[in-house]
Amino acid sequence: MTAPHRLITDAAGLNDVAAALEAAPWVALDTESNSMFVYKEQVCLLQLNAGGVLFVIDPLALGVTVNGVPSHALDAIKPGLQRSDRPLYLHGGEYDVACMKRDFAIALGGVFDTQQAASLLGFTKTGYGSIVEQICGVVLGKAWATYDWATRPLNPEALAYAIDDVVYLPRAAEHLRDAVAAADIADEVAVANAVVSAYDWTGGFDKNGFWKLRDIESLSPSSVKVLARVFAWRDAAAAVEGIPAGRFVNSEILLLLARHPPTTLADLKGARVKSGIIATHGEALLKAIAAANTDEMPTPPTSGRPAPAIIARETRLKTWRREESERRTAVDGRTVPFQLVLPARALDFLKAQSSEVDFTVVPQLGRRRIERYGEVLRTLLHT
Repeated sequence: MTAPHRLITDAAGLNDVAAALEAAPWVALDTESNSMFVYKEQVCLLQLNAGGVLFVIDPLALGVTVNGVPSHALDAIKPGLQRSDRPLYLHGGEYDVACMKRDFAIALGGVFDTQQAASLLGFTKTGYGSIVEQICGVVLGKAWATYDWATRPLNPEALAYAIDDVVYLPRAAEHLRDAVAAADIADEVAVANAVVSAYDWTGGFDKNGFWKLRDIESLSPSSVKVLARVFAWRDAAAAVEGIPAGRFVNSEILLLLARHPPTTLADLKGARVKSGIIATHGEALLKAIAAANTDEMPTPPTSGRPAPAIIARETRLKTWRREESERRTAVDGRTVPFQLVLPARALDFLKAQSSEVDFTVVPQLGRRRIERYGEVLRTLLHT
């Protein structure tokens, strides 16, 4: 059953949302996008729980379109969402934060991310459904996880699924906030929440993204040149078709084309390229493959072996982090994960530093860890 809510499709409705946000002691937020179905995704639904009052905002009905420039359609609620003087609950909110900046130039304030809190508290399962089941005793369905949220009219059951993401989130968040206070890890969680708040959109085409494909190390230099060409061709063709590049032609086929470069349309069919793609884009694909013969070898990402001193510091830091995690787990009677002791990004930064490092500039370290571990870290960094 769909929780009682108000569907917002016009400016007058947004003004009512703004008033509710102004009065709310807390806000829970989630977004739904259509990334699985289009080349250029956008936020298609925004679910809000403003102190117990539920809203579902329809950006498509408000005329929001994808044009590379943030829309002003949600400006009425921007101040309420950017406030930092009360909590705004998210779960796994990096994507939501980035999408709200990208589509609406809204930088969410007061973020408390329940997935970050659960992870630092030592929960073994931190997905939204798992957290809701563990804390609220409610089992949520997953049938609409791959729904196209640009569909109009929305399926009522899909809408109910989307609203559930903010119905139970406040209860879970309050439980986790109490647990964080009891575990005395508020500063570490605040650091993690600040990282979530700082996320920016990093999507879009990366011409060097082919280096991340599986088994690329097995390709010959000539095959790597072909792969670079067909990788760029796929993105351009997918943009024309308006669908995600990975759904247009999957990466396994790209690797097959690179290993055995086709020269005819029949060869493309043998490489499992779909007939419709061959009919529309086959000649352009063959030209791209042929052109790779004259290309220079792409420069691979730098992956030089670190200096011995860096390797030694990294080993000491990792050994200490594991031992400290085990020690605190034994003392506290609950799991103390590695990232609570020392986040991976902080470790990666510290391994290249001397004992004279200014700890206040270390990413994701934070005040409490400096107070607790500053001296031992200086000892570990000493060479």
